[in-house]
Amino acid sequence: MNPQPKHALTARLANLQSWRYGVSTQIVRVADFLRAHGYSNAETEATFEALTKKVDEARVNILFVAEAGRGKSELINALFFSDIGRRLLPSGESNATRCITEVRFDRSRRTSVRALPMETREAPQRFADICSDESQWHHLDFDADDAASANAAFATLAETRRVTVADAVSWGMHSDALAGANTDWGMVDVPRWRYAVINFPHPLLDAGLVVTDTPGLASLTAEPEFTRENIPAADAVVMVLDAAEGVTKPDLAIWKDKLGGSRNFRAREKGESVQARIVAMNKIDRLHVSDPLDAKAADRNWLGEIDRRVQDVSDLLRVEPAKVIPVSAMLALKGSLDGDKDAQLRSRLYRLERTLATYLPENREAVLGRDIINTLSSTLESVQSTLDQRRFAALEGLQSLGDIRTKNLAISATLSREGGNKRNLLLAALEELRSIKPIHTKLANELASLTSPESARSDAIATAALIANSTPSGKIDDTLANYFAITRNRIQAINAKLDEIRTVFGNLGEKHFRLTGIGHYEVHPFATHRFLTEVEKAEEEAAVELLRTGKILARRSAAIAEQFESLIAARVIHVLEIANRESTSWMRGVFFGIERPLEELNKRLGERSGRIKKIHSAELDLAEKIAELQASMDIIKREHAELAVLREGLERFAGRKRRDDESPASKPQP
Repeated sequence: MNPQPKHALTARLANLQSWRYGVSTQIVRVADFLRAHGYSNAETEATFEALTKKVDEARVNILFVAEAGRGKSELINALFFSDIGRRLLPSGESNATRCITEVRFDRSRRTSVRALPMETREAPQRFADICSDESQWHHLDFDADDAASANAAFATLAETRRVTVADAVSWGMHSDALAGANTDWGMVDVPRWRYAVINFPHPLLDAGLVVTDTPGLASLTAEPEFTRENIPAADAVVMVLDAAEGVTKPDLAIWKDKLGGSRNFRAREKGESVQARIVAMNKIDRLHVSDPLDAKAADRNWLGEIDRRVQDVSDLLRVEPAKVIPVSAMLALKGSLDGDKDAQLRSRLYRLERTLATYLPENREAVLGRDIINTLSSTLESVQSTLDQRRFAALEGLQSLGDIRTKNLAISATLSREGGNKRNLLLAALEELRSIKPIHTKLANELASLTSPESARSDAIATAALIANSTPSGKIDDTLANYFAITRNRIQAINAKLDEIRTVFGNLGEKHFRLTGIGHYEVHPFATHRFLTEVEKAEEEAAVELLRTGKILARRSAAIAEQFESLIAARVIHVLEIANRESTSWMRGVFFGIERPLEELNKRLGERSGRIKKIHSAELDLAEKIAELQASMDIIKREHAELAVLREGLERFAGRKRRDDESPASKPQP
């Protein structure tokens, strides 16, 4: 077998790049249509900006974890960047990066190294909030084509600074991490940076690949928020071991404590693939067979020794043997730089490439894509409704003018009188609607309070604290039962408030729609049974993951509390976030669903009244008005046609992506 001529991840990244281009194109088409025809406003522009940002942030994130000396940087160089003809990331003990380092490429940024100073750990903000503040970062530009320039920039990531032990501990450098550090008179050398981002122009990175290098157990321990948030969010985690040393105590600590052991991280959405978890057993070139045999026998023994060590790692870490890949990063990189095909083959790097491509989740973009397409479709449906109202108004105007042409002044007087009566009813309806606006605001605030994710977070925090301080299993059981009872009561309260709102505005809308002749009014339904279903699923998951007697007895209450927060509470809070967002939109729709038809009717009645007065006073040139309305109808028809093409393109794109995502050929095969 020859090493693959193309990188095994190329197809996956090409699909991502194609998806990003396709979705971005749909966003631009819809945004351009709204701007061209005057349907755009500050809210829609903010929506398009947010959608574009989501598409731009969709990346394939591969995270590497290992203790120092495992050859992690060399493996990253060989796996992704050997085509540049030199090492990208510095390797070796003296050049090793001492902070978590992310390698990516954003066209909007200069080629540079951005580093977050260690002192930022003193700030009270969350890690994610600090990272989003550009003023916190140290910037160092370099020339991507100049190895010396790049190496000088990367060398800053290995820098240390001397601080007091007290400062080091306050920054998260715990005593066990400082035990082997260079100390002198109460001073200690610590990394200068806590996080770094390398922006480097490379085809794989440009296509959407993001590689994160984590330098050992100490860095993960010092950054608990990164461990808790970023590791589960990665598409793949590659654990790098030394083939000769096997699984050491620090390796096992990383695997169990920081990566969650052999279990997969939670699925992001229902039906979405879970994170790929792969173990790279590096430095197989350093395994030697002591038996004085001939070359072929030595090779067989060498291969047998590799297989034995793979099985040992598989058994110890409880991971499938197919996901334990023996490699030699040194052979792979040297073979690539020297054009040595035999060294590349012996390195077995192609197997790691293929395994990564096989197990990476395929349908992550599909979930995000559905949300974006649904948002665009909803926007176009709103435009469609506006166009239909305009078309109805134009047709009504044409009909009215035609009637005026054929009917006498008596009929015109009757129309005027009827219009006046309806207008009086309409003005009374609008006045009552304005007077009830404070009630709408009050009900909206009450509904928002009931669906507040912050209240759900408070319940979760209180429950987690009770669990953490609980010893008997019965106490934990009761605490969880009370938590879900509170949550169900919250949803029942939401249902009660929704019923109250439906009653108030349903009666109001039906009354005025009937009096003004608009038709039947019905409050748009808002289903909440799905929220209760999700809470029940969370309760079932809690019973499985937290309340089994064996698990409770085998684990500390604090660990159960932490798992409760990450698995159960996060799910419940997400349900309340959805309920809060959708109920806010629904409340606006309830009020506008009454106001808009009345305002449109008011506008039409005003226009009709004006036309009738002009007919009576100056014998208005009806032909000119009819021509204007016909021209308006022509504009509406053209916009209808453009909108139909736009919607058809959106549906075709969504349908094609669904077929691609559901096609058996698109599923990774082990």
